[in-house]
Amino acid sequence: MKKFLDYIIVALVSVILTLSLTTSVPKVIDGGSPWSNGFNNGYGCSTHAISKMYEGYVNEWKKDISRSFDEAEAKVFNLTPTPDVVGPHEDPDKCICKGSGVIVQGDGHKTVCPYHGSKFGKDVIIKPLQTLEK
Repeated sequence: MKKFLDYIIVALVSVILTLSLTTSVPKVIDGGSPWSNGFNNGYGCSTHAISKMYEGYVNEWKKDISRSFDEAEAKVFNLTPTPDVVGPHEDPDKCICKGSGVIVQGDGHKTVCPYHGSKFGKDVIIKPLQTLEK
């Protein structure tokens, strides 16, 4: 019984000590020490200013990384990478419609290509995708 009482006293003392230590330490997330504010530590350089300062470098790094992946793909797989098709383009090989004049959208509806859709003339009726609102 004495051993059980010793365990309870030790547990009670440790709980009280833990609670007293955790409640006395202030929980400051923002505005605490100068180093908890990221780059804005009082030296006149905010996070926004640093992001803007490195924006040009980051865009250049993205291009370099893309170029490096293309070179690695060419060396490893022995083929030349094809550029991503983004949208309409004057060149039929680079255009998303592949020269057909019709662009199939992601949800399945079709629109006339602004560069190659002129071969349809005025006989084409364009119906935009309609959504019903309640």
